[in-house]
Amino acid sequence: MVCKKAVTVSDREDEEFESLTRSLYYDIIGSFTFRHYSSKYFIGEGKLEEIKEFIEQNETDVVIINGKIKSSQWYNLETYLGKRVIDKTMLILEIFADRARSKEARLEVELATLNYQLPLLKEWIHRAKKGEHPGFMAGGEYDIDQYYFHVQKRIKKIRGEIEKIRMERKERRKNRSRKGYFLVTIAGYTNSGKSQLMKTLSGENVVIEDRMFSTLVTRTSRIMNTKKRVLITDTVGFIKDLPPLILEAFQATLEDIFNSDLIIFLIDGSDEFDLLSEKVETSMRIFSGELSAKILPVINKIDRRIRDIDKKAEYIREKISEPVFVSAKTGENIQVLLDRIYSMLEYDREYSLEIESSGNYMPLVSFVYDYGDIVNYEIKDKIYLKFKINSRFDGIIRKYINLL
Repeated sequence: MVCKKAVTVSDREDEEFESLTRSLYYDIIGSFTFRHYSSKYFIGEGKLEEIKEFIEQNETDVVIINGKIKSSQWYNLETYLGKRVIDKTMLILEIFADRARSKEARLEVELATLNYQLPLLKEWIHRAKKGEHPGFMAGGEYDIDQYYFHVQKRIKKIRGEIEKIRMERKERRKNRSRKGYFLVTIAGYTNSGKSQLMKTLSGENVVIEDRMFSTLVTRTSRIMNTKKRVLITDTVGFIKDLPPLILEAFQATLEDIFNSDLIIFLIDGSDEFDLLSEKVETSMRIFSGELSAKILPVINKIDRRIRDIDKKAEYIREKISEPVFVSAKTGENIQVLLDRIYSMLEYDREYSLEIESSGNYMPLVSFVYDYGDIVNYEIKDKIYLKFKINSRFDGIIRKYINLL
């Protein structure tokens, strides 16, 4: 693959931003840090001149800004530098477009991209009407207007298709709930090892990629080797300052997090403490919506050398709850994790029954064995049956009791 040459510009040293850039196969040939902002260019004009001199002397395909630039600033930067300019939002959208494989992911990425383009198109229209620019893609004002209305129409259509996907997801969740399944979601920062953990818990042949945002659409499988009906779902990864329009576009995917019974919050234990705490803060802000699910913090990658492990554990303990340390790669402590998962997925209804031995009790016992936990089962002069099960099965249990 031919790597495009990129120049990155940031107001601080930002390893995550550099990783994002490289994950799209950009070859970073120059990195610039600026202190002063400009309302016209976003970047202070002194630093901008330095960047211009660099790209005039070095073959450059794109300049990537670590921040969200206004449409007027974007226009001014491209005009001044004579190169393609994108900001962090557009960089993420390009990464998502590269990773999107399913129809759902492609729709979500397209929606976010078109919403991002609208203010830029308005700027092109504004400039064209003032005679400052020949028009969109060297066309005329009419071409820009037509494209703008096409984008608006396309956005409306995509929203309708995504809403249909959301309703289908909602119906699937209802069906799983009716069948007694618990839903456990793996969530957390991108590259924390979510897909690897998904593979370890489910036994499914999940593709593991060492790059950011390899998962854009949720994947759901059953946790293997357990009687309790538990489904595990992998979700899109988080990053710092994830743009609102991307969160909006991926709402259908994120709903699986907010509607699950338990969230496994996966944390990369190999991160330095400051980075780990920053990622935890970012993730918890995303969790701060209408969240009824329990959160189980899991610190991953203990197969590597983890510095300040006690400090990290104490921080997670105070911030959320007692963490579980695992290695999704080697399987270390996975059984400990499973035990914690099962202990947190308690059945919420308990029955104690005395049944005449002549009663037709076996269908009830069989159903409880499949969908709940039998606490006590004794056969004496009568049948003594005590069990726990999801309250969602109350109607079915009453029917069985009425047949006794």
